[in-house]
Amino acid sequence: MKQKAVAFFWTLPVPWAGFTRLPAAIDEAARVSRTIRFQRCLIQDYVRRHGLELFHEEAFLEINPDRGSETIRDALNKAAAICRKNAATLIFVDFAAVQGWRSHQPMMDWLKDAEVDSLPIEAVPVMMDGGMFDPHAHFGEWRERQWEWSAGKQDRRDKALARARSLKLSGMKYPAIAKTLNEEGVRSLSGRPWTPESLRKLMS
Repeated sequence: MKQKAVAFFWTLPVPWAGFTRLPAAIDEAARVSRTIRFQRCLIQDYVRRHGLELFHEEAFLEINPDRGSETIRDALNKAAAICRKNAATLIFVDFAAVQGWRSHQPMMDWLKDAEVDSLPIEAVPVMMDGGMFDPHAHFGEWRERQWEWSAGKQDRRDKALARARSLKLSGMKYPAIAKTLNEEGVRSLSGRPWTPESLRKLMS
C-alpha cells in the first residue's frame, strides 16, 4: 500500500496585480495563482517519483502581501486533521530552504508542535506551463515589483483622496464614491476594491 500524502500550498496576495482572493477549488486556485501552480507541480512530481499517493490538496492565501501570519494555523489544522485521520504525511514546499526568501515563520512554529508527519520539499526549478519555471527568477522579480508597489503608497493615497474629495463635493455619498473609484481604476492603498468604510478612513 502506498504512503498517503496531503499537499499544503500557500501564497501571498499581490495587490498591484489585483490578486486578493483565492478560489476554494484547488484546480481553480492553481489556475489563477502561479505560485500555487508551481508548488503543485513540484509536489506532484515528487509524489510521482517516490511512489506516494497524493490523497488531498489544501491551498491558503495569506492576508498580508509581504509576510506570513498566524491566520495560516486554521488551514494547517484542517490539513493536519486529514493527515491524522488517514495516516498521511503533510507535504509542503519549503521556500526558505533555498536563500531565505519567502519564509513563513508562523508555519514553521506550527510545525514544531503539530502532531503530524511532515515533509518539506526544496523549491527548485520544475517544468510548468510548457517550460522550466525558475523560482529564483520569479520571486526575485516579484520582490522588485512589490517594493515598487509599496514605494508608491503615498502617491496612490494622494490621487485617491483628491478624486474622492472632488466626488464628495459634487454631492455623492460614500457608496457611490467607492463604486466610481473602482470603475475608474483608482487604486486603493492596499490594492483591494474601495468600500464605503475604507473611504471613510481615508477621508477622516
